Amino acid sequence: MSTTADALDACRALLGGDRVIVTDQARTLAAQDVYRSGALPLAVLRPRSTADVVAIVRTAREARIALHVRGGGMSYTDACTPRDLQSLVLDLRDLNRIRDLSVQDHIVTAEAGGTWAALDEALAPHGLRAKFWGPMSGAVATLGGGFSQGAATFGSARHGSSASTALGFEVVLGDGRVLDTARSASTQRDGFFRPYGPDLTGLFTGDAGALGIKTAVTLQLERRPGTKGSLSFAFDDFRNLRAGVSRLAREGLATEIFGVETALAKLAAGEAALAQDAAALWRVMRAQGSPLAAVRQGWRVARAGRGFLSGSHYLANVLCEARDARRLSQTLADVRGVLAPFGVEVANTMAAVVQSAPFPPPMVVGPQGMRLLPLHVILPHSGVDAFHEAFEVLRNAEQQNLAKHRAHLFVVFAGTGESTLLYEPVIYWHDEWLPLHHETLPESMRSVLQPGAPNLEGRAYVESLRVRLIELMHAHGGAHLQIGRAYPYLRDRSAPFVDLVRALKRATDPDDLVNPGALGL
Repeated sequence: MSTTADALDACRALLGGDRVIVTDQARTLAAQDVYRSGALPLAVLRPRSTADVVAIVRTAREARIALHVRGGGMSYTDACTPRDLQSLVLDLRDLNRIRDLSVQDHIVTAEAGGTWAALDEALAPHGLRAKFWGPMSGAVATLGGGFSQGAATFGSARHGSSASTALGFEVVLGDGRVLDTARSASTQRDGFFRPYGPDLTGLFTGDAGALGIKTAVTLQLERRPGTKGSLSFAFDDFRNLRAGVSRLAREGLATEIFGVETALAKLAAGEAALAQDAAALWRVMRAQGSPLAAVRQGWRVARAGRGFLSGSHYLANVLCEARDARRLSQTLADVRGVLAPFGVEVANTMAAVVQSAPFPPPMVVGPQGMRLLPLHVILPHSGVDAFHEAFEVLRNAEQQNLAKHRAHLFVVFAGTGESTLLYEPVIYWHDEWLPLHHETLPESMRSVLQPGAPNLEGRAYVESLRVRLIELMHAHGGAHLQIGRAYPYLRDRSAPFVDLVRALKRATDPDDLVNPGALGL
C-alpha cells in the first residue's frame, strides 16, 4: 500500500464501508480506556469473521500500520490504546458466535468478541458454565480480552484467574497466518486436553494481545450449582482479615472471596445504598430458588439496610455454592467456623447483591462521580502482610497530598486460588470525565453522578502516585493481570527469559505491528 488512504480503501473493499468507521466520536472512544487516552487511530474496523481479521492483518502489514484489538474497553493499563497515529483499532464484538458445545465433554468453543455474560446465558439452559465465568465487568468485557489481559472474579477463589480454564485459542498472527494452539489437525477436533506437549495455549494467556489476535477460545466447563448463598465478615485490622481469608482460601470452601475497606463502602453508600435500592433488592429476591426463599432473603437484606457497614475497618464477602440446600448449609457453617476466630459476621447485603446480579452495568466512575484508577498486585499469602505495611507507610505519608488534590486511596481485595491474594489499591480523584465514561456509565446513574471540573494538577499527581505504587509492587516481587503497558513485566528478568519472550514476539509478529509496546516489547 502506498498510502494509508489506500489501506483504508482496501479495508472498505474487504469489510464494507459501514465497517470502516472514521468518525471523530468512534475514533476518540477507541483511543481510550478507563484511565486515559492514547493516540487517535486512523479508523475503527469491525470484522465479522476470522477471515476478515486475516485480511485486515495482511493489509495493515503491507501498509506498515499498527493494529490494536479492543474488546469491552474496560482496561486501565493502556492495554489496547494506540500509541501512534499510524494505527487501526479492531473492534471484535461482532465475532460473538458459539461455534461448538459439547455437553458430554464439558467443552465450549466461542468467538473471542462475545461477552462473558452472553456466554454464561447461552450455557445456562444446558446446566453448564465456564469454570472461570467472568469478571465483574462481564456484561461488556469480552472473552478475548479476558484471556489476553487476564481476569479474576467469578470462580477465582476456587480456580484462580481466567487463564486456568483455557483449553485452546485460535489466533491470527502478525503475518496473517492462523494458529490453533490445541486443535488436532488429523480430526479438526477443538482442544480438549491442554497439557499435550509444550503448553502453547499458555503462551497466549495474559499476553496483553502482543503475540496475536485471538478470534476464538475453547474453555473448560463445569456443572452449574444447584443452590448458592453468601456470608460477610467484618475485621478490625488487616492482619486478621488476611489471616482469615488465607485460611478460607486453603480450605477451598468459597467460589468467590472479595472485599473492601469499610471507609470506601461508606463513601459509596451515599448514592449506592444497595439495600435501599429497589432494583437491587428485586434482583436479590429474583435470584432465589423459590418464592418463599425470595421473600426470606429480601426481608433479610431490607432489614439489614446498611448494617454491613460496621465499625470495623475491613469487610470480606464470601460467595458459596453447592448441589443442594443441605450441602450449602454445611459449607456456610464451615465458612463461619474458619472466619469466626478472626472477624465478626455482619449483614451480607453487598454479597447478596453481587451474587444475585454478577454482571451489573459497568461503573466506570467512583463515588460522587470521581474518576478512578484501580491498580493491583497478586502476592502469595505469606507476602501480603509485608506489602500492606509498606503500602500503609506510603499512604500515610501522602495524606496531605491526597487532600490537596482532592484524591482518595483505598484498598480492595479478592481471592485468587489457594495460594495467592489479589491486593488492589484504588485511587479516586475529582476530575472531568472522558468520553468513554459518558458513553459507558449506566443511564440510571448519570442523573445521580456528575463529572468534576478539569483538574490537571490532580491528574498529574495521580499519575505520579500510580508510578510509585507500581514500583512498590515490583519491589515486593508481585505478579499482575492486565499487564498492558503499565506493569514492568520484563524488568529484572533473567537474560534467557527476556530473550525467549522477545524471540516469541518476533516469531508471532515479525513486523511488531500487533499491539506494539504491550508487555514492554
